[in-house]
Amino acid sequence: MSAAVDLTPYALALSPAWRLNSQGVTIDGGARIDFKRYPFVPHIIDSRARKTTVIKSAQLGISIACILKALEGARTGGLRGILYGFPSDREVQDFSKARLAPILSQNAHVWGESIGDAESAGLRQIGNTFLYFRGIGQKGASPSKSLSVIKSIPIDWLFLDEADEMDDSRIDAVEHRLDGSLFPEQTSLSTPTLPEYGVDLAYKSSNQMTWHWQCPKCNGWTCLEDTYPDCIAEPIDGDAHYLCAKCRKPLEKVYGEWVAKRPEITDHLGYWVSQLCSPTKTANDILLAADEAIRRGRMREFYNQTLGRAYAEVEDQITESQLTALVRDEPRPINHEGPCAMGVDPGKPHWYEVRYRVSEVDAVQVARGKAETYEELSAIAKRYNVECGVMDQGYDPSAVARFVQEHPGWYGGLYVGQKKSDPDWDHRERMVKMGRTRTLDDAHNEILAKRISYYRKDEFWHDEFVPQMTNLKRATVENKVTGQREAVWVVTGGRKNDHLRHASAYAHLAMQRVGIAKKVQQAYSNARNEGRRVARPRSAMVM
Repeated sequence: MSAAVDLTPYALALSPAWRLNSQGVTIDGGARIDFKRYPFVPHIIDSRARKTTVIKSAQLGISIACILKALEGARTGGLRGILYGFPSDREVQDFSKARLAPILSQNAHVWGESIGDAESAGLRQIGNTFLYFRGIGQKGASPSKSLSVIKSIPIDWLFLDEADEMDDSRIDAVEHRLDGSLFPEQTSLSTPTLPEYGVDLAYKSSNQMTWHWQCPKCNGWTCLEDTYPDCIAEPIDGDAHYLCAKCRKPLEKVYGEWVAKRPEITDHLGYWVSQLCSPTKTANDILLAADEAIRRGRMREFYNQTLGRAYAEVEDQITESQLTALVRDEPRPINHEGPCAMGVDPGKPHWYEVRYRVSEVDAVQVARGKAETYEELSAIAKRYNVECGVMDQGYDPSAVARFVQEHPGWYGGLYVGQKKSDPDWDHRERMVKMGRTRTLDDAHNEILAKRISYYRKDEFWHDEFVPQMTNLKRATVENKVTGQREAVWVVTGGRKNDHLRHASAYAHLAMQRVGIAKKVQQAYSNARNEGRRVARPRSAMVM
């Protein structure tokens, strides 16, 4: 097992956590910090590494631990600045007034009189170090402000509280504030959301510490997070209780240690702690929460909030097997008589998909790939007789607008917010505006419903198409302004490579303005002339 926190007088003098404990720091309305109830917290406060990732459940004192760590870092001096980020400005205001201000005012004997206006919420000074509290930007929300107020801040330490709820691009921008530091440290803490995303993905590249309790009966060690649900004995005549993994007797949660699964990693510390370790949640509470989640169909919330585990419903992602099930054993044609629809996600290179309609709701992908130039895209559109195309206008607005004007039937595409109900086709400006979630939902459901098929697999299928089509997952986040739960699509796996997924969504959108393919109509006519009864394909042309 790893070494426990050293409680000798010499160690206490060097340990920020036990210094705070010995000086009687109070939090949350005057309650004194109690590391006996939360024994997993001191190590998080004391640890130092270039990168730290904490996977946590709610109400475990982890956010307070990180605030205390930031205050102690400021007290010791030598830091230019510390940035503590929340998803939104509203959370900054609430935290600063309800929690930070009381901590500072009640513990002036620990950190001195902090300099800063409590009403402004965003800036404090401890010693010579400035602490900045900022809203980074919530995932799925339209940016309400520029990041210039953050870009001008020189910092050495960065804390991202509920990182999984933050917009990825804004996190990237904020992380660059550490570029000028000689001793940068970044701590990301969050309730997890999706597998292979955010803190779940980051934790997997860390030393992967879990909290182990020691059984006083047999001296064996048990990690409740790793052994759930076997770590709980369901009640027969009495209450449920936790079990020692070794002797299988009731486990008393008195003493524990952090244990690293990958101790060779020293520059990235990872912690995982859930409500299974909570001093206020019993085994009965966990079982009741599980039963309620099953009854109400809220397994995602149970896994995320209670177990501290990433979770995704089957319908919230596309898998390789689902795509493979839609493959037809025919080689892709090098051209098509059309009419076809095309979607393009431009960039370096330009990613595209071409498809034709075989019924009101069914389509066949006839081409997929990447083009290096707009001229090459034009040639592909001509070869497949593209009647309508949608090209993302966010990457290179002027070039896309020029392409659209030069090609009849084409539209620039622009995501506007998340939930917009129906695409807004502006025929004068040759622009279509659509909600990102709604557009990706429609294309996603098309695959789940098996309304599209693909020609035979090739090298591009394995190397690019499948990885990019399976690189998005649907997450539900809370809008911090409205309090409503909203769905957003996020990139997982660490590679922000989802261009073909968007190109497919744009092609699905463009198909609204394309009629049934000529060869399908001809097949109907031939069958009718031969006296065979066939259902006429219904055109879904949108005028």
